[in-house]
Amino acid sequence: MQVTKQMLGNQTRKKLLYLDQNLFSAAAKAKRHAWVDEVLKHITELLDLQLLAIPYSSTHIAEADLFKERDALVSFIQKFSRGHYFEPYYKVEGTQTSKAFQAFLAGQGEGYVKEERDVISPSVHDWDGQYAVTVFTPESGYQRKLSFKQRSVEALVATLDGWRRSSKSFEEDMELEFTDGARIWVDEYAKKTARLYAGDFSALIDSPISAEIVETFVYIAKEMKIDPKAIGEFFTSQHYRSIPSQQLSARLYATFKQRLRCNADKLPTSEAEREEKYSGLTFDVQHAATYAPYCDAYFTDRAMANLMEDKRVGVEAMYGCKVFSSSKVSQFKDWCADLKSSMSPQHAEDLTWAYERYRKNLPG
Repeated sequence: MQVTKQMLGNQTRKKLLYLDQNLFSAAAKAKRHAWVDEVLKHITELLDLQLLAIPYSSTHIAEADLFKERDALVSFIQKFSRGHYFEPYYKVEGTQTSKAFQAFLAGQGEGYVKEERDVISPSVHDWDGQYAVTVFTPESGYQRKLSFKQRSVEALVATLDGWRRSSKSFEEDMELEFTDGARIWVDEYAKKTARLYAGDFSALIDSPISAEIVETFVYIAKEMKIDPKAIGEFFTSQHYRSIPSQQLSARLYATFKQRLRCNADKLPTSEAEREEKYSGLTFDVQHAATYAPYCDAYFTDRAMANLMEDKRVGVEAMYGCKVFSSSKVSQFKDWCADLKSSMSPQHAEDLTWAYERYRKNLPG
């Protein structure tokens, strides 16, 4: 029989660390930089001590789909994460938006009530068993996904000069991000509705999840006999702007635009160089905006870490999430050491009962 923390009455909770694709990809390579090995060593120790969890997300898998060695990378991510995973980003966004809409209708406070269950199951804090069960799905549609990403990157690159030449303030850029985001939600719902009225029932299958969420809002409004205009009012309200994924995404993009204008982020001259430099920006923002607000720490590449630490973004100040990169390995080691030193004597003793490898010093 396996002894669990619940049997022992242990109430400790793990810290959540998010590793972005950059680190997972570097760690999966046979030949790694010394700093990567050092980071992995500290993470593995904390995982073994049941003090830390590093769940993977749907965005990791979506990015991995674009790698030639995709299956090996996905297997590594799932194994190293020990089977723990976050809810897909679109479900997180749907959960957050639905909660905020209900709070708006109920006249509750404008600040979003953040709960860990928004993004992950409470089972993440259970101690790891002997085996972790994951569902592995082979890659499919590589060329289609690669083509979609290429179009997305080209669209981003095409806007860079316009962003740099703009004279908008940070606050104006923030407002534009919120407005554009809300417009996309409503437009997708309108497109789905128009397709259904035209007899195109495939809209039920391939429409974006945002269209389904707005459709739910319409249903709720009808059931509560509320004017559907309330949906539009919600998307212009502080309730919508306080949603973590919307707030952080807006701050990241608005700050990025401001940095382009003051040359803090030097814009390459050639289109090819721009595509190479910013090809991962959309995924990077999706990673951070969705999951960083719920994590204790976040490990990413230097450029993204620099953006997340900008005072106008303020990930740590706003959400209490520390940001690390390869330039801050020593600080990350200190963070790991502090976490290890916080382990209570009871936790240490319980480990000896739950895991055979810790029982060496037990009598008999």
